[in-house]
Amino acid sequence: MRLTGEVVARHPTPADGPAIEAMYARCSFESRYARFLAPLAAIPGRHLAQILVPGPAEEAWVAVRRDDPGTVLALGSWARDGTDAELALIVEDSWQRRGIGSSLVRILGERASNAGVCRLTASVLTESRHVFRMLRSVLGPLSTRVDGHVSLVTIDRCESP
Repeated sequence: MRLTGEVVARHPTPADGPAIEAMYARCSFESRYARFLAPLAAIPGRHLAQILVPGPAEEAWVAVRRDDPGTVLALGSWARDGTDAELALIVEDSWQRRGIGSSLVRILGERASNAGVCRLTASVLTESRHVFRMLRSVLGPLSTRVDGHVSLVTIDRCESP
């Protein structure tokens, strides 16, 4: 699926493990911290395994260059619990603010809705106003609950009875 003129999105495969680890390693400390809310030097192995071989309640997408499909530029996913799902995203620093994250979030939101997910949540650093704006512009109205330096963002996608 085309995201921009030079970037496409696809589901990751088990062969993408090293490329995802390399993308994560290219990300700054700030980007890695914003994704996992912890100072992790490497992507956690358990998380990577879930991305590469998702279960029935999970979905992941990677963004890659059209001319270099083996290099991962961004990774987005959701994991569901009933009708709720947690949304996660990381975009390599040099590719941020180019619409890749927004496009992945749009895909993930649509796919989650199609799978019956009614509520998306995301943990976002409270200072990351650009992330709040992006989520709101792509997914619609959201609510936030601030807990120190982290905000829990909630997007309700289904109508209440």
